[in-house]
Amino acid sequence: MILKQLLQQTSASPNLLFRDPFIKIESEQLVREVIGLANIEFSGARYLVFGVNAGAMEGSGIVGIAEDAMADLKMAHRLISSLVKPLLHLAFIFDKIDGKLVGALEIDGCEDAPYIVRRNHSEKLVGGHSWVRDGRQIRDAEPADLEKIRVRVGRDQNWEVAVGFNDQPDCNLLKLDIPDTSNPPSAKEKSKLKKALDWKQATKKTLGTINTHIFRLMHVRQHGADAEFESRDAKTLRDDHDKVGIESTEADDYYFFEQTAVKLDLTICNMEDTALEDVNLRLGLPQLDGFEVVDRLYSPPDDDGSFPKADYPEVQRMKSGAVANIKLGSIASGASRQVFRQSLRLAVGPAMNGKKVGIKYSLTAKNKKSTFRGLLKIRFGQVSSHAD
Repeated sequence: MILKQLLQQTSASPNLLFRDPFIKIESEQLVREVIGLANIEFSGARYLVFGVNAGAMEGSGIVGIAEDAMADLKMAHRLISSLVKPLLHLAFIFDKIDGKLVGALEIDGCEDAPYIVRRNHSEKLVGGHSWVRDGRQIRDAEPADLEKIRVRVGRDQNWEVAVGFNDQPDCNLLKLDIPDTSNPPSAKEKSKLKKALDWKQATKKTLGTINTHIFRLMHVRQHGADAEFESRDAKTLRDDHDKVGIESTEADDYYFFEQTAVKLDLTICNMEDTALEDVNLRLGLPQLDGFEVVDRLYSPPDDDGSFPKADYPEVQRMKSGAVANIKLGSIASGASRQVFRQSLRLAVGPAMNGKKVGIKYSLTAKNKKSTFRGLLKIRFGQVSSHAD
């Protein structure tokens, strides 16, 4: 799935490098390319793609990887890990697209640039050497390049702020249970209609013939005089049962994206000696199976206009995730501020059981020339019981 998403991007994407599928894979060249990608200024994972001709991204662009080449890649993985410092998070991803094997080396955790060769390995890989990406090319890093990277990464150091979960700015790890989303309104309505249909069919089968008067008598005898009588005939009940999914969309949206959504709150604390002016916080959240950022507030189907719809964070959806931008205004020295006026909603399903989610953030301010970056993490546990 990740590979298909990557191939929808252009070959000019700064975080992608397509290796020529017709040139033999050399592990020393891979080390240079990995370091060059790790040194770019980019928030997120980088990918070295194999088996795709970047010059023809569609149709014949999928060339594929031979079995022996895949074995070479796995061996190169170990070499790269031992030769690059600081430590990088590397993972190979493989998938079949149009019947051909395609792969990518994912390079993540690139917050400690500049990256260099750890030790002498050969004439081509000398300890302390580094590379940078320049356009579509990987070139030797000059001292000025490395200094520029150090300044870029070191810009976090002149901020004294903290961003954390709920009302604790020093809390960067949140442990949550997964909400129970197994009983949406459409499921309740389908169950109710099926029970009514089954009861009518069973009653008719028992008595052989039936009419509304007899149904009412049987209903009172079984359920009591105060129970609501289902007057619809069997055909109508079947038709209504089949239409529940369409007619309950609004109620289901409210259930999944409001009632059972995880409501996320953050706090920022300014520990600077002076106020921070025109502060902007940018959050980057992934798109995963069982994890989705809700992009707006969903009101109940019977909303009388009292349900609040304003002040929700500005959320922009993308193929790989979502970005939320929050303008915080000025924050006085020593002051803490709730980030959201309306909690950010997360739709979380059972697939996230035992998994972690990383939320990358960046801070800018009018009176700061640099950008502050950080990472928050959520760890999901078991499915919680659902309370109506």
